[in-house]
Amino acid sequence: MLGKSFFNFLAANFIIAAPLYNWRRTLVGPWNFDTFRDYFLTLTGELADTVFCAFPCAEECGKIRKIVKTPNGKLKAVCPRNENNFFYIPVEEIVVYRLNNNALTEAIVIGLMNYRGKSPEPYPLPEKTDKTEEEFPDSAYPVQNVFPFASRHIYKEIDGESEKWYVDGKLKKVYGSKKRNCLQSKILNIIYNQIGNGWIPHETFMNASGWNENKYFGKNYNNPGGMREILRRLREHLDIKINFSKKYGIKFSDEVVKVADRVA
Repeated sequence: MLGKSFFNFLAANFIIAAPLYNWRRTLVGPWNFDTFRDYFLTLTGELADTVFCAFPCAEECGKIRKIVKTPNGKLKAVCPRNENNFFYIPVEEIVVYRLNNNALTEAIVIGLMNYRGKSPEPYPLPEKTDKTEEEFPDSAYPVQNVFPFASRHIYKEIDGESEKWYVDGKLKKVYGSKKRNCLQSKILNIIYNQIGNGWIPHETFMNASGWNENKYFGKNYNNPGGMREILRRLREHLDIKINFSKKYGIKFSDEVVKVADRVA
């Protein structure tokens, strides 16, 4: 069994702090991120001046985007090698959080107990204390790039009369002014706006399309219906997974992460 000294060492030395943007887009999984934040992250009262870059490219820029404030007060995450490559980011996303080591050690102990299939006497954890600013000076929490980033990233850019869709930083699909409100674009926007909220009921899409069940679902495998045809085209255009379940509904695969919309 791990000794108390290990958890004391962990609490004292395992310091990770990063903007909420980094945490949120790294810890992708079936859990609720807001719950993770409430249990394991603690506000530092600081704002980050950089976030990591979610888009693969050939530039040797350290995978960092600098935060720039525009004259109208908005914040942009800007590529250091190309100032025209940016997206707008809410101030809430650059608030710095640090890992709550006391909560982490407690979770580790509980996990070890459950893994061993026993319920031993409560393990003596490090005492929880409220640290003061003097004990935790600003320099103690340099913003770090936490964990490798492995998800797919999708975002929308509104440029005049066109709607541009990017996946992993690459332009994949453009809807022009005449097609802006076409059904394909409408369906894509519904799925995009609901990223992270689980399955979207089929009724939502039937209302948007005006199709009845026969037109929507089709008759059989050889006649799959209008919705499956639209999803096939979207998968082809975006090169990204979109899940379809006749029982639950439709959603992007859990690996897909929504990046803040960019308005040109």
